[in-house]
Amino acid sequence: MLHVFRHELRLIFREPRFWIPFVIPPVILAASQTIAVSRYGGQIMEGMEGYMMLLLGCLMAPMGAPLAADSFAGERERNSLELLQLSPVKPAHLFWGKLLAVLPFPVLFSLICQLVYFAVHTDSVGGEVAMAAVLGSMSTCLLVNAFSLLLSLKAKTVRAATQGTLFVIIPLLLLVQFGYQTFLQNLYMPALTFALSIIVCVAATVVGMRKFISL
Repeated sequence: MLHVFRHELRLIFREPRFWIPFVIPPVILAASQTIAVSRYGGQIMEGMEGYMMLLLGCLMAPMGAPLAADSFAGERERNSLELLQLSPVKPAHLFWGKLLAVLPFPVLFSLICQLVYFAVHTDSVGGEVAMAAVLGSMSTCLLVNAFSLLLSLKAKTVRAATQGTLFVIIPLLLLVQFGYQTFLQNLYMPALTFALSIIVCVAATVVGMRKFISL
């Protein structure tokens, strides 16, 4: 499993294009916030810092979808999935190695971006709101990548798997857009959402591993 994990990481680090999506959302949000403040004054962002922090973290989740989609759909597209299954490595180890190589990227980028944002806006973002935003973004990362991984096992191409992930990304971002005030009020809803996302991710992982072993 560790061998597969290191191999997948080497492939990711060799492809600079995989890193581009993780840079775009924070740059766009920072630029739009700077333009809004310079044009309308700092009052326009008052009370919106928690929402911006939550949105910034959640936008990292879809950026990991191409990585998850490439895990198995990419192997199928390159006609190497059958050869991979014939390797002496156990199917369960192959599956977990690929999963563990993909999942940390959106989670870490989301956490780093939010911590930087919180450090810059410490005076206007409370600790409870910041923790709620972090839990919300972690939940989104787990849900999106679990769904994308399942699609990767069924899709024939990376493009199909990536595009299919939009069916879960769009509803999640709409929930952030319209429900952030209720979500950030206290830690009860974020903690419950995070617990449910872990359960869903574990269930998706078990289903995905069984699917991969039966291929």
